[in-house]
Amino acid sequence: MNEAHVWLPKEHGAYGQVAFPLLTAFGVAGVSTGGLLLSVAVIAAFLAHEPAAIMLGLRGAGARRELGASAIQWLSGCLVIGIAAGVAGIVDLDPAARRALAIPAIPAVLLILAMIRGREKSWYGETAAALAFAGVSAPVTMPAGASITVALAVAIPFALLFTATTLAVRVVILRVRGGGDARATAATKIRRATLVVSAVATVVIGAVTVAGWLAASVLMASAPGLVTAAIVAARPPAPARLRSLGWTLVAISTLTAMIVVATV
Repeated sequence: MNEAHVWLPKEHGAYGQVAFPLLTAFGVAGVSTGGLLLSVAVIAAFLAHEPAAIMLGLRGAGARRELGASAIQWLSGCLVIGIAAGVAGIVDLDPAARRALAIPAIPAVLLILAMIRGREKSWYGETAAALAFAGVSAPVTMPAGASITVALAVAIPFALLFTATTLAVRVVILRVRGGGDARATAATKIRRATLVVSAVATVVIGAVTVAGWLAASVLMASAPGLVTAAIVAARPPAPARLRSLGWTLVAISTLTAMIVVATV
C-alpha cells in the first residue's frame, strides 16, 4: 500500500474546504509571501490530521498498534513544516493581519478539543473545522494589502457555505444510516437547525449590508450556499444520490468563489 495514501484525509469534502478559500483569497488579493507561507502551514496541518487521529486512538487500537510508529514520523514532519511556515508567515504579517489570525484560530482550537474528546465527527467538531478552513482566507488575503473588510468578504461566504451545508449533509447521512427513532429524531433536529441557520444568516447578512457594514457582495456570494443547504435539509436526497450531492456542493463552492472574485 502507498504509505502516503494512508495518511491522506479520508473526508473528500474537506479538500474543497481547504482549497476553495485559499484559492479565492489569492484570486481576490493576489499572491503574497505571507499568504503563501500561511497556506503551507494550513496544508501541513490538514495533512497532519490523519496521523493525529491514529495517535489519539480515533481509528481504533489496532490501527494505532500497526501504524503508530509511521504515524509519529508523518505527524512530526507535518508539524515541523507547519510550524516553520506558520512562524515565518506570522513574522511577515503586519499587525492587522496578525490579529486576523484569531478568526481561524478560535474554531481550530475547538476542533482540536473535539478531536481529543473523540468528537471530531460531531456536529460541533465538523462545524469548527468548516469555520477554521473558511476563516484562514482572512489572514491569507491581508498580506497582499487587502483590508479587513475585504478579508471578511472572502471569509464570510465560505464560513456560511461550509457551516450550513455541513449541517445539511449530516441530515442526509443520519437518514441514510438511520433505522432507529433516535437517528430520525437527530436528523429532524439538525434539519431544523440547518433551516434556522440559513434563514437567520440571510437576515443578518442582509441587515448588516443595508447598514453599510459589509459590501453587498457578501450577501450575493453567501446566497448560493445558504439556499442549497436549506433545500438539501428540507428535501434530503435519496441514498443513491449522495455522490451527486457531493458534486453539487463542489459546484456551489466554485460558484461562491467565482462570485467573490468577481465582486469583492
